[in-house]
Amino acid sequence: MIWGWRNFREKKLLPPLGRIQIFSRHCISSCISQHKKRFDQFSREICYRNLLYTLEPQKADITFFLDLAKGKRADHFLRETDPVVEFRGGTEASSFLQLLDYVEKLKLHPQTVVYFVEDDYLHRDGWIDILLEGFSVEGAEYVTLYDHRDKYFLPMYKNLTSKIFFTPSCHWRTIPSTTHTFAVRYETLMRDLPIHRKYSEGRKISADHEKFSHLTKRGARLISPMPGWSTHAEPDFASPCVDWDKLLNTYV
Repeated sequence: MIWGWRNFREKKLLPPLGRIQIFSRHCISSCISQHKKRFDQFSREICYRNLLYTLEPQKADITFFLDLAKGKRADHFLRETDPVVEFRGGTEASSFLQLLDYVEKLKLHPQTVVYFVEDDYLHRDGWIDILLEGFSVEGAEYVTLYDHRDKYFLPMYKNLTSKIFFTPSCHWRTIPSTTHTFAVRYETLMRDLPIHRKYSEGRKISADHEKFSHLTKRGARLISPMPGWSTHAEPDFASPCVDWDKLLNTYV
């Protein structure tokens, strides 16, 4: 069944009750992703350029969260003018936990949209408006712009069912889990903070799949667009129906 979208403001969407707050996590080096197959022209610096180019600064603020456990600020491509929070984590899970602590202390407005972005994602132009449309879907509490290709072919998802919604720009589906690149309203993040911490504490790598499966089983609605407006930069798992190689090559 396709569920229609209601109460859409026909004028161009603006962030509800303030600007979107983006937190982009970076590190000097990462051993957990060295084995991954990448697009031919892939680099994290290209993903950074893509994020900045598509940002629309009138609608969003961005803070870079840089883990210096394995190097110095000068070893990274982030510019001196970028808003950067420096810390020492050493592992993906530690960096995410420290990011949660940082965001919790900000005491943002409950309705503020917070977007966590890992450093190996690409975005299509216009993604901010699409993200906001996602939060207008009835009951949507978590939104990812990544249309997970694995949900279409892995045996574990053979019997996966989704509710389908539409907004003015695209269709959306419910999914059971996503990565650590996701958006959520601040009040929802604070409500679910113990669960977010639980699946990172005592680990080197956060158990993001298990965490979101836990949240969705508790009733939190997680949705992704079809086709995707972002992708993890792994060609075998990239959001389908988009030429990501072509997009990536525009930033080389």
